[in-house]
Amino acid sequence: MQLQKTGKLFLLASPSGGGKTTLANALIERVGSLYDLSRVITYTTRQPRSHERHGIDYHFITQADFQAKIEQQFFLEWSAAYGCHYGTPGDIITSVEAGRSYIAVVDRAGVRSISQAYQKSVAIWIEVSSPAVLEERLKKRASESPEQLKRRLLLAQQELAEEQFCNIYKYRLINDELGRAIKALQDIIIGEITAGI
Repeated sequence: MQLQKTGKLFLLASPSGGGKTTLANALIERVGSLYDLSRVITYTTRQPRSHERHGIDYHFITQADFQAKIEQQFFLEWSAAYGCHYGTPGDIITSVEAGRSYIAVVDRAGVRSISQAYQKSVAIWIEVSSPAVLEERLKKRASESPEQLKRRLLLAQQELAEEQFCNIYKYRLINDELGRAIKALQDIIIGEITAGI
């Protein structure tokens, strides 16, 4: 009798503006159906940006609903790092154990929490060449108020400084040129999924 292969849970983290969601979506579009790979749809209390759709980009819920899910222990991890709440659903672990693979787009605190709860997860840190690149991307995105932008940039600078001393990531890649970054991420993820097949 052949045992079913367990899937993989990839944790993709970067400072705000690092491109983690763009990379995850591009990779899933390229190879998701070939490797049974999906992006985890997280829950958030923030308002959707103009291009975002409920249930596809995020599950947009009220603060009261989010709090109820915390009390029900629905989340694998959750945080309020950017002034709104974000949470990763815990039921993805069952799907991973059944053979499905996922990319979870999370912050650094999320990587730490999920890595402790599910030690077989694979953490990947996305870097850019400088904080100026992050600032330019966030301004171009034009989805935050000046106060929110300032908060995200301050947090990004702290994350970049702390990252030099962090060893929780199995892989690191630079996202300064999108095509190269997608290829690098694709090589990492396909290599992990196919290891041992």
